[in-house]
Amino acid sequence: MKMNKIVICLICVLVLSCQSKTNQSKKDESKHNKNVLAEVSKKSIELDTLLNTNDYLVLGKKMAKIKVVQSNEVENFPTFEILIGNGNDIIIGENIDYDDVKMYRKYNLTSTFEDYKVTIYNGKLAAPDFSSNPSTKRFVTRIKEACKKGINFAGHYTLVTWGCGSACQSGVVVDRKTGVIYSGYGTALGAEFRKNSKMIIRNVGAIDTNTNLIELCAYCDVNHEVWTGTEFHEVQ
Repeated sequence: MKMNKIVICLICVLVLSCQSKTNQSKKDESKHNKNVLAEVSKKSIELDTLLNTNDYLVLGKKMAKIKVVQSNEVENFPTFEILIGNGNDIIIGENIDYDDVKMYRKYNLTSTFEDYKVTIYNGKLAAPDFSSNPSTKRFVTRIKEACKKGINFAGHYTLVTWGCGSACQSGVVVDRKTGVIYSGYGTALGAEFRKNSKMIIRNVGAIDTNTNLIELCAYCDVNHEVWTGTEFHEVQ
């Protein structure tokens, strides 16, 4: 009888504990959303929330109206202007004051470096073969110096980057098994990549680390891409 009472007490404690954790999780999520809006509000004083969806946050004057549509739907809103495109989405607005509108995309992590993990090559490293990509001879010193540091991307590659002007970075991917040099790397706001993953996040510098928001602009598109062995493909 005494044992039964002890078991019942333990069950009650576990149930209450689970409920507490669930309630705390909901509170944390709500608190995070409030913190995001508060953080953005600091930077955008006197602007109202015009749109707040799973994907976008748009701030502006009260009289303005905002919609997110597909390209084939734009003509259905003749009084609206096209503000900016983002992938397949077109953001349109009515009564817009361009000096008082802030548009953000919410950075939703759909893929991780762990999803594309690879084994790191431990064999002899091949030197960059400039005959495989003659146009890269202009950057011989940069590529050779970077290759001296070893593998830094996708298991057996060295990703080499250099500046190409304001908000512009270019580069190449060197296969350290064969020495073949591949072109095709380019970003506006940097990238995040790892030696044990074939995924790369382009324009990672556009992400506000406090709010996880990306202010929309012509060169601020953040993409998750995967290296196939010869080129980058965007993760769908």
